[in-house]
Amino acid sequence: MKGRQLVPIQPKPGPLGWDDPDPDPNLQPNKTRKIRSTVLVACDPCRRIKSKCDGERPACRRCRNKSQECTYELPQDALSRSAARKEIADKLQRENQQLRQLFHDLATRPESEAYSIFQRLRSVDDPVSLANAIRHAELLLPHPATQDGEEFTALQQLDFDALRRSPIKVSARAWTGVAGDGIVSELISSWFKWDNPFLYAFIDREGFLKDLRAADPKSAVYCSPFLVNAICAYRSYFSDTVDAARRITNQDLREHFFVEAHKQYDYASAPLPTIQGLWIMFAVSSLKGEDRNGSMYRFASYGALDRSRLHQTFSSLSDTDPDDVLKKRAISTTVWGLFCLESITAINFRNTSVLPPPKVPCLFPEFNHQQPFNIDLFGQRFTTSTSQPPFVEGAVNAFCRAAVLMSEVMEYTSGQRDHHSGSPDEEQRIRKRIEYYARLNSISDSLPWALRHDRNFTPQTCFLGIIMSTVAYAIFQSLHPDIVLDGNEGTTVKATILKHCEIDTELMERYFGTWPSEEYSSMAFIGPLNSGTALMPLLPDERAQQLIPRICRLMHNLASRLPIARYVLRGWQAAFWARNLEIPGPARPYFDNLGEEQTKLEEMPTSLVVAHVPNFEPDLAGKWDDGELGFLLKQWSEMSLQ
Repeated sequence: MKGRQLVPIQPKPGPLGWDDPDPDPNLQPNKTRKIRSTVLVACDPCRRIKSKCDGERPACRRCRNKSQECTYELPQDALSRSAARKEIADKLQRENQQLRQLFHDLATRPESEAYSIFQRLRSVDDPVSLANAIRHAELLLPHPATQDGEEFTALQQLDFDALRRSPIKVSARAWTGVAGDGIVSELISSWFKWDNPFLYAFIDREGFLKDLRAADPKSAVYCSPFLVNAICAYRSYFSDTVDAARRITNQDLREHFFVEAHKQYDYASAPLPTIQGLWIMFAVSSLKGEDRNGSMYRFASYGALDRSRLHQTFSSLSDTDPDDVLKKRAISTTVWGLFCLESITAINFRNTSVLPPPKVPCLFPEFNHQQPFNIDLFGQRFTTSTSQPPFVEGAVNAFCRAAVLMSEVMEYTSGQRDHHSGSPDEEQRIRKRIEYYARLNSISDSLPWALRHDRNFTPQTCFLGIIMSTVAYAIFQSLHPDIVLDGNEGTTVKATILKHCEIDTELMERYFGTWPSEEYSSMAFIGPLNSGTALMPLLPDERAQQLIPRICRLMHNLASRLPIARYVLRGWQAAFWARNLEIPGPARPYFDNLGEEQTKLEEMPTSLVVAHVPNFEPDLAGKWDDGELGFLLKQWSEMSLQ
């Protein structure tokens, strides 16, 4: 090795141009190795589809490119490698336990309950959320106390008390996972106590309860999970128990029932409960002040009604077979009940009725003169010892007769412009209105004593009186108030409208005085709504000024439960401001502290008419925009800032 010349070791070259003022042009720069950054926690969307995530906050690159929400399960300041791994492991373990419990439920529960869980499993994106919903529903199920005196939880006691109070007791598990037997029983009972006997009479109670108690959704004809959840969503707005559950859990069962009904719609197959449930979904949207968005449910209901061809099915059924008799009654109940509802809706939204009078016979019972007494929820003779309201047969049948006239009136008056000019055309239109009013009085005069609110005051007779007034408003509201209807007595249009407004106000004041419970029918909203709508253009008439505070008080009482009632009061306030009218002093407190923000009211999707615009006052059309609530709320938002 001696004499061997060694080559000196050269230093490692740096990047081109690094500490070498004159680099060798033949020398290639050293390629630096890129160090891969470690992502401690991927965002939830990337984890869900197992996509590579750069972990950037507040949004990763993939979520930004897709313009989607980017969320992380851990806050940024809580991250460390060990903490993140531990948190992810704990979360996966919890999810594993929840999914195991979900499979256990499918394997061990009764077939009807397992089928209901399977239906919901197919309709959700995240099965873990379904497992949580089932566990939440279990908390609301009543469990008897053990002999050692085990205490109930607050929710269990709430559900137990609701079940004890409910006249109709049902098992909820086969139909909904939102709440337990007690709450569901109370809501179903409330429906048949307050809504089904008159306004929402389109459900045959016998068939519905028969299927409900059988707890077999697959074979049900008159009941479905979709319909049950829709009913519960609607009646939740009138329930103290649901309010108490929200205070305990911070969960809004109203929305949970509504969302569950929306999911169950995809699996609805029986035509009758599907048609009925869709209309109830529209009713829920209307209570929230979102009727414009919810109108898709209403028209979907009518589309399903048309496709089902129920009138043909009705004609093919026997009059002797008990099952066919029940089905015929259920079909007649559905089509005539929907027709009555549509007639009311057409008036409140100033449209012609979408549904013509049904082709099938009206099978709602007439008043039975052989049993001239009120009955209870189960058809037994009513006694004052019961906590239920009294019922009287024949009220819905009379409602159907009035609805036929109502539909005819709305079709005749649609698009007409009446002027106080004395022209032959106008005189003919006035005679036609007088003829309609005579027919209305004929229906009213033909009612037996038990259907007259002044002789037999029940919720149904009270509401029937409101329906008669509603038809009267539809007949006369587009006429000039000074037009004389009766030459002998000098009765004017204004005097007739004021008379019916007074009747409605007295009826609703007596209604709430007789049944002060928070469980009431939404007909209690229609009464003051239609009276206030008819009174607005008559202001500042002295009698109208005296009635307005009483009507506003009724609407304010409803506002504690119904969002739409609060919005109506704001709409009326905007109507006063637009006409530079002073709100009557006694009415002013009812417009305070309603709790809405201007930004929210500017965007309310509602077309409900709350202030009638007469054709003889064209200036009001610009101020009130045909009296639509959505426009008036926007006006209120703008004027309240001034």
